[in-house]
Amino acid sequence: MSDQSLRELSIRAGVAPDWTDQAGAIHQVSPASLRAILRAIGLPADTDAAIEDSLQIVSLRDAGSASRFIVSRVGLPIVLPFLRKDAGDFEITLERGGNRIVSPRTADGGGTTLPPFEEPGYHTIHLADGDVTVAVAPSRCVTFADLGDGQNGWGLAAQIYSLRCGLDGGIGNFAGVAALGRAAGAHGADALAISPVHALYGALPDRFSPYSPSTRLFYNPLHADPAAALPDAFIRDVAAQNGLAEEMARLSALTEIDWLQATPMRQRLLKALFEALRKSSTAAPARQDFENFLADASPLLRDHAVFEVLHAAQCERDLTSSHWRDWPARYRDAASADVAAFAAGHAKEIDHQIFLQWLTACSYSNAQRACREAGMKVGLVADLAIGMDGAGSHAWSRPSDVLIGLTIGAPPDYYAIDGQNWGLTTFSPLGLAASGYAPFIETLRASLRHVGGIRIDHVMGVSRLWLIPEGAGALDGAYVTFPSETLFRLIALESWRHQAIVIGEDLGTLPYGFRELLREQGIAGMRVLRFERTQHGYVPPRDWDSQAVAMTSTHDLVPTAGWWAGSDIDPSGGGIDNQSIREWDRGILWGAFRDAGIADGERPAPDDTAPVVDAAVRYVAATPCSLKIVPIEDVLGIRTQPNVPGTTVEKPNWRHRLAGSAADLLDDSAVDRRLAQLARRG
Repeated sequence: MSDQSLRELSIRAGVAPDWTDQAGAIHQVSPASLRAILRAIGLPADTDAAIEDSLQIVSLRDAGSASRFIVSRVGLPIVLPFLRKDAGDFEITLERGGNRIVSPRTADGGGTTLPPFEEPGYHTIHLADGDVTVAVAPSRCVTFADLGDGQNGWGLAAQIYSLRCGLDGGIGNFAGVAALGRAAGAHGADALAISPVHALYGALPDRFSPYSPSTRLFYNPLHADPAAALPDAFIRDVAAQNGLAEEMARLSALTEIDWLQATPMRQRLLKALFEALRKSSTAAPARQDFENFLADASPLLRDHAVFEVLHAAQCERDLTSSHWRDWPARYRDAASADVAAFAAGHAKEIDHQIFLQWLTACSYSNAQRACREAGMKVGLVADLAIGMDGAGSHAWSRPSDVLIGLTIGAPPDYYAIDGQNWGLTTFSPLGLAASGYAPFIETLRASLRHVGGIRIDHVMGVSRLWLIPEGAGALDGAYVTFPSETLFRLIALESWRHQAIVIGEDLGTLPYGFRELLREQGIAGMRVLRFERTQHGYVPPRDWDSQAVAMTSTHDLVPTAGWWAGSDIDPSGGGIDNQSIREWDRGILWGAFRDAGIADGERPAPDDTAPVVDAAVRYVAATPCSLKIVPIEDVLGIRTQPNVPGTTVEKPNWRHRLAGSAADLLDDSAVDRRLAQLARRG
């Protein structure tokens, strides 16, 4: 088999056969890795004949000759490569109603086009041989400047599970989000960014990382706020009748979440509420609302509900069967007769899963309403994880959507010399094109449905991803390109349809010119204080990108107080004097504060963190960035890091709870001082 033909197929398919590290050295991807990645994409390359067949598939894809879904932008002519030049006029139905008749034109290159659309939306072209959908995007996403009155704004970021609100059973939920939203809105905040709420695994309470979802199309019911849809008295009665109140109070008082105990306790409450609702006469309006939701449940939702019930049954049978590929063969195909028979025999359990999604959706919507009623211009900003677990609901129910056999990661760099493997998979480029990009659109809509903004984790994935063959090391991966222009257009269209801002997490190694591309798309990049450094020191506030979001820290970094105190430093050091390095860095940061007129005097001692946190907030507030978002940990001046990348059980990741009720977190003079700085600069 020719290595040259393999290389040609890889390049044509968007799989880079080599890559350049941070030192500028070029590395070749092994033929074995290229074949494994191409096979997962749907382009077999194990023989010369297979390569030839795959090249033909790529050629057909590039020609787009059979596509009935076209993505364009306002003002651009619509290219229809399959349309005959002598075709007559066509009728078009616009998404928001109304029809028009258009005449095809001959393009300069000899192809056939239709006149540009001036209105964004999903429009339908009626042809003799069937309809064609044209997704017409605006020139860019909605930005904070579009939503405001010309003034810059600010907001907070919080991990949902960390928020306390009443007897929540030890896991924060949307009641805490709504309470914090009201409090922040009263201080003048415009946004509240929250951790991902994607569905995880009900049967696996130890799988609680919000960035490792089973599916991104549905929600994590552990964050549901029953009071958003059910009467308070009804909830109290159910908890009391089932003897849950005492244990819920104990779990609520813990300083860290005990997921293994809190999850089943929370599930018992939600199951009891479901069963009581169907028998209750005092909650009749809520029962009718749920029954309507149940009747309208989409095939996607029903498949997810079936997966949750079937997954729980398989895990109970054999704990090593947590991956659907390890299930009995008859259950691996979501469309099989055996799965349908299983669903029919477990109808009540499936209804319960749909109830959980109804309750969580009500909770989500209620929290966004609370934020907007408190005066926020944006309200909630959802977090969209970069991928999903290949063992989860989405991959089981729609395997053609995803790259089975590949995981997302990162090549080696100065921070991870062996590279990174995040254990997640993503969409198949061929699968997206074949389905009219439906999985991508559905994922965007699921995240945008109840919010005023979205943060796309690792937004570079819209352009390229480092993909690793299953079972291989991160060094054996390769960069795979994605149809970025098409995906950016769909992001802009959904942003326009939902009137929601888009933030892109653009930290780390970026493709050349990528930040400029985000700016053109109206996607706000992230500028984090600790990363805004040059060889001469910190970037002065006045030089920060005005279209980006300014932040003091992120959930993957130790908060400012913890960084200043050195609470993240490993005492062993590994032969490196990290304490001395940190002392040097403290001097550089404090010098930047003084140079910017943010602080004066001698730098504080490592344990004197309050002045440093104040200065960090003032520094970010002084930037021209249209939106500033400060993590709640920095607002409160605490040292606890929500997540330490590269660790699992070594650190209490995704477990910390904030002290005090979410409604009262901002009732402190130091907090008020910091928020006043944000409001003043905004």
